[in-house]
Amino acid sequence: MSPALTIAQKDLRLLVRDKGALFWACVFPLAFALLFGAIYPHGASTKIIVAASDEDRSEASSGMLTAAGGAGVTFVHVSAAEGEARVRRGEAVAAIRIPPGFSQLSAGRPIDLAVDPSRGSEGAYVEAALTRGLANGCAVPLSRRSVAGTAPRSGFELAFPAAVLWGLIGCAGAFAAASMAERRSGTHLRLRAAPVRLHTLLVGKLIAVVVACTVDATILVLIARVLFDVRIERFSGLPLAIASCAICFGGLTVLLGVLGRTEQAVGGAAWATLLLMAMIGGAMVPLSVMPEWMRTLSSASPVKWGIMALEGATFRGLPTRELLPACFALLAFGLASLASGAFLSRRVA
Repeated sequence: MSPALTIAQKDLRLLVRDKGALFWACVFPLAFALLFGAIYPHGASTKIIVAASDEDRSEASSGMLTAAGGAGVTFVHVSAAEGEARVRRGEAVAAIRIPPGFSQLSAGRPIDLAVDPSRGSEGAYVEAALTRGLANGCAVPLSRRSVAGTAPRSGFELAFPAAVLWGLIGCAGAFAAASMAERRSGTHLRLRAAPVRLHTLLVGKLIAVVVACTVDATILVLIARVLFDVRIERFSGLPLAIASCAICFGGLTVLLGVLGRTEQAVGGAAWATLLLMAMIGGAMVPLSVMPEWMRTLSSASPVKWGIMALEGATFRGLPTRELLPACFALLAFGLASLASGAFLSRRVA
């Protein structure tokens, strides 16, 4: 067995023996899912994004959107296909398509409103706003429908992607603290004197974290499926989402493990960083209820991309090509963190 695999095996055995680490990796995510699964669906957000496709391009259609906008509703002008894709990905609450001939009231062609049913109260708010805009002198019917693959059957389908991310956060925090404990106890120096090269140590720890995160996420998803009837619409995309999350948090763990020179400093810095990522990434408060500036800031958190990837593979049922942006973002975070951690490790070695 190679030295890297031996180190990975050693770290995994230590994790299994650490009851506290197992609690944060497995038990706490389940408690989170139970609590927030009972609370969801959540309420309306402060700013509701609606993808609008105005194919009529008339004063009447523009006036209707103006009358329906405001009071928390913001229209983003895109094509009809892109609008519906944004709803599927959870980037917009609804998509509206205004057909040609809207300004000719005699045509009677309805406006198509595609709503994400996982955000029911916000969808109702959008429908009310559009009805108000249509009442402003436009006697055109409104046809509402749900976008396929976006309707969660329970609050648990909404809560479990965030619960899985909490499990990965628990794994990352435990391994980061263990890395510093090795330095404090002298194990790190003994391994280097063996001799084991620094890059071998880092690869071994990366393998251990990736394996632990993959197993943890898989167990949580299986529990979600068997006990809570959480749908997995894209079995082909789920391994890709889990692997991307595991690699991302593996790289983050390598970086977090060198953010201090004492066990307390590393533990504090690691958990503070991970909790901040969870806070702005949607693992504590859903992105849809955040103000606009915080939703923009959330793109800097890998937690957001992890939730998007897992939602896409479960109840949203996104095709693999639409999962790729979130997965690429996770891999970018992981590789950048791994490179930064390797650089800092050489300075403190």
